[in-house]
Amino acid sequence: MATSSSKATDVKQRLIVTAIDIGTTFSGWAYSTLNEPEKVYANQAWFAGDGSLASLKTSSCLLFSPEKEFKYFGYEAETEFARLVGDNEQHGWYYFRRFKMALFHDQKLNRYTTIEDISGRKMPALVVFANAIRFLKDNFTETIRNRVPSFKNTDVTYVLTVPAIWDDMAKRFMREAAVEAGIQNNQLVIALEPEAASVWCQGLKTEIQRCDERKAFGISAVGTRYMIVDLGGGTADITIHEKRPNNTLLEIHEPIGGPWGGTEVDKNFINLFELIFGASEWEEYKRNELEDLLYMYRDFEAKKRNVQLTSSKQMIMKVPSNLKEYYERKGRRSIAEIEHLFDRNIVWKKDKLRIDASLIRKCFEGPVREIIYNVENLLSKQGLRNISKIILVGGFSESLYVQESFKAKFPDKQVIVPAECGLAVLKGAVLFGQNQSVVTARISRYTYGLEIAVPFDLTKHPEEKIYESDRGTLCMDSFWKAVEIGEEIKDGLEVSRIGKAVNDFQERIKMCIFKSNKRNPIFTTDEGCELIGEISVPMDCTLNADDNAVDEIFIFGGTELKFKTVHRMSGDIHELNIDL
Repeated sequence: MATSSSKATDVKQRLIVTAIDIGTTFSGWAYSTLNEPEKVYANQAWFAGDGSLASLKTSSCLLFSPEKEFKYFGYEAETEFARLVGDNEQHGWYYFRRFKMALFHDQKLNRYTTIEDISGRKMPALVVFANAIRFLKDNFTETIRNRVPSFKNTDVTYVLTVPAIWDDMAKRFMREAAVEAGIQNNQLVIALEPEAASVWCQGLKTEIQRCDERKAFGISAVGTRYMIVDLGGGTADITIHEKRPNNTLLEIHEPIGGPWGGTEVDKNFINLFELIFGASEWEEYKRNELEDLLYMYRDFEAKKRNVQLTSSKQMIMKVPSNLKEYYERKGRRSIAEIEHLFDRNIVWKKDKLRIDASLIRKCFEGPVREIIYNVENLLSKQGLRNISKIILVGGFSESLYVQESFKAKFPDKQVIVPAECGLAVLKGAVLFGQNQSVVTARISRYTYGLEIAVPFDLTKHPEEKIYESDRGTLCMDSFWKAVEIGEEIKDGLEVSRIGKAVNDFQERIKMCIFKSNKRNPIFTTDEGCELIGEISVPMDCTLNADDNAVDEIFIFGGTELKFKTVHRMSGDIHELNIDL
């Protein structure tokens, strides 16, 4: 990996804080001003091309020309690509949807990582994410300039949201994508999604909202502990916070989560259609009739939020007339045979497909069961059993099935669903940008440290790790521990050691930052150790090894891992970022 260095710069307080939320399914922006920091405005003008679906976010889709030039984002990208398909002109175009999860699944993420569009054609992930961020940034800029003609881009602090369960490289990737999109490093803040939602929920007038008809709820009293369950399109992010004095929050357990978002329901729904029509027939129809399929997906996206845990109400899907014509030509079974196969739980009449509630509920069962299983496990841990409030946020939390499932499984807890819970992350990220020290401490998800060379000791070091240097016989690959997994880390915690050159007159030293899922790794080659990045530090090439030393300083506790060095002779300070 390459490295970069710069003088330390802080994100200062600016006139406007703008949050950009790239979601798996939907994306958007919101902002507030320095004069009225708690008054958060979101874009009101995202509409699907046919007007059938309106929302405060737009679809997370991008369309690139055959020359790989960015053309459209959001609903416009959906509609234009569907038109291209309808006119058989889509060949060579790149269409990306639901691309965010690529960063969660890629274990070797770097600036050259590629992701596939819906046809399997590849582009650099950095290009895709940068264009998504740039579109939302430019859309915000255009909107604010219409309201404030004197607006300058340097007046803005941008906040980019990421799941708390993403690793350090994914966060760093998003920062680089934002810089590629035209946001300056010193204008950018990374916010963790469940933390942002927690900050937003703190500001709600909770004393007048009710969990049920009998008792009000509140999470603003000092000492209150509560769980934030952030359910997005791709991931579920689960965090536990405690309210502390001065309107601050304390994380009391490291975030957990996984790929159990609303798109898993969509996948199960598509699998249902494959069962109905046959996998190969359905795949062929998808390829040839994407425009009609798009409207079906939008219809399901709107209707799935109203699916209930115990409802017997059918879901009525309007299907394109050409689907019936296509199936009558290609289908292996008659429509009557399909209805019989599903015990009349599916009835197909004209352009309407009536699907029994029991089949639709099955689409929800797997991902919701996984979420609840992990919540239950977390609440069973020592010290967390007294958590009495569960707050559901994120777009998937708008689902009645999800809400009712939580209330049924945790009858002794207050299950709280804020109004517009799908915007809690976006709006909370704006407030986080106004006050980044609101979370006073976090729990380390890993043991972090450096790969170092130590004096060789035959009684405890293997001979294959011997390295002869100007400083004597050294043992390579030793793990120097800075913080331990599960450790509470205060915001801005600095942990340092003295690092020396290995040989005389060395111009640079290379430091490798590692993480481990074990408490006390001995060597960086131990099982569970993973390289995060390599950092090249400039040294004084006129000095011998013992005198050529720097203070190597980790800065923990924020949303991103930071590192800096101070040369012990010259006093030179370098703030170094792990580069992709």
